[in-house]
Amino acid sequence: MNYRKMLGAALAAALALTLGVPALAAEGKSVPVTGTDPVYTLIQRGAAFPTRVWGTAVELGDRSLTLENSDERAPHQKVVVNVGEETVILDAVSGATRSFDDLRAGETLYAWVGPEMTMSLPPISTARVVLCGIPADFAVPTYAEVETITVTEKGVDAYVSNDVLLHLSADTEYLAAPGGTEKVEAADIVPGARLLAWYSVTTMSLPAQASPSKVMVFPSDYTGWVSADGLELAINGESLTLEGPSAAKVKEGRLLVPVRAVAEALGCEITWEPYTSQVTVSRGDTECYHFTIGADQAAMGDVTVGLVRAAEAVDGVTFLALDDLIVLHGLKLSQG
Repeated sequence: MNYRKMLGAALAAALALTLGVPALAAEGKSVPVTGTDPVYTLIQRGAAFPTRVWGTAVELGDRSLTLENSDERAPHQKVVVNVGEETVILDAVSGATRSFDDLRAGETLYAWVGPEMTMSLPPISTARVVLCGIPADFAVPTYAEVETITVTEKGVDAYVSNDVLLHLSADTEYLAAPGGTEKVEAADIVPGARLLAWYSVTTMSLPAQASPSKVMVFPSDYTGWVSADGLELAINGESLTLEGPSAAKVKEGRLLVPVRAVAEALGCEITWEPYTSQVTVSRGDTECYHFTIGADQAAMGDVTVGLVRAAEAVDGVTFLALDDLIVLHGLKLSQG
């Protein structure tokens, strides 16, 4: 399938938790190399999905509201939810766009906030999505990020971040998120995209499965997505040819891959300065990042990014850990 490239503008946000420090895993997975040892670990640093809060709007302020939490398992009974310029407010039944003025004190609201949240009491966070107009006993749609996709005879199966496998078919109605493209289709659903899905029944299987009547597709904040199967790599669903000196390899529990192959697959150019051993990756006239072979950090403009493993050059090929290239290129790690 020919997937569209996502030109996400939120790379800085995705890196916020990881810049300038050694790698910290937000998510991690050990991946065995097929039929052999050793294994390697892949992590997606800085990746955190908004938290769902829901309850009664007990107070409305100036572009903010206080929710009295109805989730008994929630650590806070009240949460102050800021509604920013990029917050999407939707009618929970139809998916139609609503405004802050449509919200009413005393009504039940669902909001996906953060991931940043203050340490105050009550905590304060900014909403990505707010759902209003919720009827009694209504199955409120769920908001989640696509982790993996599988093309089927009937359409697309999307495994999403709330551990549900969504079966999307010709019967599924596709809605475009406010501010996005006018029309969306199955090809727009890629790892990293976010879905608001309407369904009332899930199976008791692991993972749970559902067939939504409709989904609203929010474009990915990432610049693309990457998946690894043993020593094989794919960028945006297209396999990379990694052979000979450019073959991927495992060292110290990390999957090392050639920087040039990944960068060029994403439409970037790579240059090397022999006197300083500095490698620079650019898109057109704009530098994306640079690093020095042997160093354990890279630079993105004025920001320093800690690397999980120092860059190395072997037989004229420069390698970085795939974990680091995920951060430097703002990629979504698609893990099966």
